[in-house]
Amino acid sequence: MRRRLPMALFALVAWVLAGCSTATGAAPATPGANQADITFSQQMVPHHQQSIQVANLASERSASEYVKATAAKIVKAESAEVQTMTAWLQSWNAAVLPAAGHAGHAMPGMITEGQVASLQNLTGAEFDRMWLPLMAEHLRNGVAMAKTVLSSGEHAETKALAQEIVENQTAAIGEITAQLP
Repeated sequence: MRRRLPMALFALVAWVLAGCSTATGAAPATPGANQADITFSQQMVPHHQQSIQVANLASERSASEYVKATAAKIVKAESAEVQTMTAWLQSWNAAVLPAAGHAGHAMPGMITEGQVASLQNLTGAEFDRMWLPLMAEHLRNGVAMAKTVLSSGEHAETKALAQEIVENQTAAIGEITAQLP
């Protein structure tokens, strides 16, 4: 009986410790990805979802063909990126953070609820005058997030996506800024 107790105790301790590693919220063991990669996708998904939300307003409210075309490009590109990052998070057993609601607006780099409400109440040229600088700033925040993961991430696909975001959104910011009065 005494010989079985240490072995049973060892098995119990091993089982408890194995369970604790995921129960405490520690990052899952992810080949080729580190916490910076996970955090990037967890933050960029709601950031992109908000871009899509604000860009979709342009199709209904904008008077500018440029704003409508830019918004459509944002929706197309960022929808695909959201799907990619969501799949990564799921494969890493990491939480996909909600986009909607008050929590998303509190995250750094997000458009405030008041700004979204203002956009929802504007049309035509007034909408465009608010949308352009707001979207440029939102994209700047996305570029900053992407640059962070480029310097601290390990997942090759995440870093490749981050590089695309830096290049594409920097170009979009330049185009949007050129349209500002």
